[in-house]
Amino acid sequence: MHIQRRLIQSLGFTVITALTLGLGIGASSAIFTVIEGVLLKPLPYPSAERLVAVNHTSPGGNFPDAGSSPSFYFTYRDEGRTFEASGLWRARTASVTGLAEPEEVHTIDLTAGVLSALGVSPAI
Repeated sequence: MHIQRRLIQSLGFTVITALTLGLGIGASSAIFTVIEGVLLKPLPYPSAERLVAVNHTSPGGNFPDAGSSPSFYFTYRDEGRTFEASGLWRARTASVTGLAEPEEVHTIDLTAGVLSALGVSPAI
């Protein structure tokens, strides 16, 4: 009872305390939701823990992320014995036109090895 009277007498402190607690709890929930969705939740593929991405660097050429090339892909595919499947993909954009204004959409070019590594079949 004594605490309730004290909180009512210092209404500003009570409001600021409640807002601070609400913001802290809300921010913590939002951060956890993002981390859980991006880092903790497994990928929706069979054996997702076995998927790896191989990137190339060229420190001497000052290229921290040199990506990959078709020649690397063919070498890994034909000569590699480490991976069950290997594939190459490249993110791009394309313009879709029709009756309305053209729209730019995100696309991915990929080899059949990517689908095989993900354990999916092409729809078409």
